[in-house]
Formats: sequence, C-alpha cells, structure tokens
Amino acid sequence: MAASTTVFATGSALGVKLGATATSTPAFAALTRFFGNDGHDYLYVKAHGTISSTGTCIIGAAGSASTDSGSAGWTANVPSGAVANQYFFVKRTTLA
Repeated sequence: MAASTTVFATGSALGVKLGATATSTPAFAALTRFFGNDGHDYLYVKAHGTISSTGTCIIGAAGSASTDSGSAGWTANVPSGAVANQYFFVKRTTLA
C-alpha cells in the first residue's frame, strides 16, 4: 500500500463513510485517495454533470467526474447520485 494511501471503512466503522451522500461543500480535496476495508481504492471527486448512483465515471486531472458509457475503471459510490458541482466518492471498479 502506498504511503499516501489512507485506510477507511466503507461500513459503519469509525472513519470516513465512503458511500456518503453527495454534497456541495467539499469535505476533502478533490482526488483525495482512500483505501476501503472492502479492498477497493476510492477517490473523492466533483461531478462535472449528473451522475447516477452506480454509474461508471471517467475522472479528469483536476478531479472532475463525468459519466462514461464504457468501463473507465471507476464507479460512482453515492446513494442518490450527484448533480453538477457536488462532491462524492467513486470506487475502483476492480480490486487492485
């Protein structure tokens, strides 16, 4: 695990809730990376447009997330989806 990776839980354990509802106020800097106890990498990103709750996303260099019809490697992890300019978590679609 890289030294810059922070370990947090995806469930109700102590730590950041990686499936939190999208918010307009950032809790972390865009592109902050977390490692969940489910084995997936997570990124904190900002929606560039409307994102469905489990849609595949492509992530830009500045941390903007856009819907991608293919497999861009990241899946939205936000219960109610997100709209433009909201912050939320995406998870690496496959285990690293």
